[in-house]
Amino acid sequence: MEVKMPNTVSVVITTHNRPDYLKESLAAVLKQTVMPKEVFVIDDGSSVSYEEVLSLFPSEQFTYVKVPVASGANAARNLGISKSTSDIIAFLDDDDVWDNDYLEQHIAEHLHADAVTCGYRFLETPDKIHINETEIITTDVIKKGNKFCGMSGVTCKASLAKKLMFDEELKNSQDWDFFVRITLEDAVFKNIPKDIYFYRRGHVSISTEVANMPLEKVFPRLKAFKKHKALLGKEAYNDRVAIKRQLT
Repeated sequence: MEVKMPNTVSVVITTHNRPDYLKESLAAVLKQTVMPKEVFVIDDGSSVSYEEVLSLFPSEQFTYVKVPVASGANAARNLGISKSTSDIIAFLDDDDVWDNDYLEQHIAEHLHADAVTCGYRFLETPDKIHINETEIITTDVIKKGNKFCGMSGVTCKASLAKKLMFDEELKNSQDWDFFVRITLEDAVFKNIPKDIYFYRRGHVSISTEVANMPLEKVFPRLKAFKKHKALLGKEAYNDRVAIKRQLT
C-alpha cells in the first residue's frame, strides 16, 4: 500500500555507459512505497545504446535525456535539477540501488529538514554496512570529510538545490563540496542513521588515488579542497587532500 505524503519528489538518475546498472537502479525507483512525481534519466554522453534497457519500463514513468557530449556527473545533475518541478529532488547514481521505502523515509525527514542523507550497505557484501550515527550535519561536522554517503543517499529541497547547483568544475569530492555549501546556507541538514540503499563499490577513494599519483597530477584534482581551504584551515586541508606526507 502506497503512503501519501504532501511533498512531491523528482528523481534524477545520472548514467554513463552502464545500461545494465541503470536497469537495476530504475527498477528500484519504480518500486518505491512513495512514488516520485517524475523521474529523469540523464545520460551523460554514453557511447553505448540504452534502447533495450529503457524499453523494459513504461515510457510514461520516466523521462530519458541524452546529453550529446559527456560533461560529467555534476553537469548531468544540474540538468536534472533544472528540469525538476517537485518540492524535493532525490539524486541517484546508476550503479546504486534504493530500498523500496527509501523515498518514504527521506520524505518523512523533510518535514523538518532541507536536505537529508542516510546510511548504506555494500551491494557486493550486504552484511557490510556503513552508518553514521550523527543526526544533524553541520559545517563543523562536514569539514572533517564526508563520512556519510555519496549522492545516491541524498535528497534536497528543490529550492535549495536550484540555488546551490553542483560545481561543474569539480571532478572529485563533488558530494563533499555540495554538503559543505548546504551547511553554509544555514539549512537544516539531517542524517538518517539507517542503511536504506545499496552502494556498489567500483572506485578508489580520493585519498588512495591521490597518494599514488605523481604531484603534477595531484593538484588539478584538489579543486574542492582548495575552494574551501579557508574553512578547513591549513592542517585539516593537508589531511583532506592526503598529500601531507608527500610534501614533507
